[in-house]
Amino acid sequence: MTERNAGIALDSETLYQQQQHIIKPSGCTIIAVDLQTPSNIGSIYRLADASAATKIIFIDKTGRSFSNNKTVARTSRNTCKNVVTEYWDHEKFHADYQSLPTLIALELTSQAESLFSATLPKECSLLVGSERYGISDAILNKCHSAVKIPMFGNNGSMNVSHALAICLYEWHRQHTAII
Repeated sequence: MTERNAGIALDSETLYQQQQHIIKPSGCTIIAVDLQTPSNIGSIYRLADASAATKIIFIDKTGRSFSNNKTVARTSRNTCKNVVTEYWDHEKFHADYQSLPTLIALELTSQAESLFSATLPKECSLLVGSERYGISDAILNKCHSAVKIPMFGNNGSMNVSHALAICLYEWHRQHTAII
């Protein structure tokens, strides 16, 4: 058997020091519509930080803030304090959507293209929807296109934050020299 050398796990201080020297690319805008689960919201903050997202826009009926939610803070590892965040209600989205970069829905639709064959625009907004209902038709009708992640099991969908992670890193694969 050939020996492998995967190295040793980095301690948090070493990892932190390495992260300080990385040149951060300009990432996507993340738009999360009608999310309900604080752990998903926290995970999306963490993804936004990890992928250098430009900002997150949370859209829901009230334009509510998650800034004081303890589960969001804990799950995000406090990245919710550093990521640029906007809170919109649906009316603001429908009035201002044209000011956003190209809208790409991560959703199972009749026109969705496989994420791995789609060409994602360099400047874009990635939209994810409610854990239960997805993205409403009213918002989908504002999107330029939709992408889907091919699924190989019996279940036809995956957790919203996991799907967003895959999409964000596919966007980086297409547009960023990943180290």
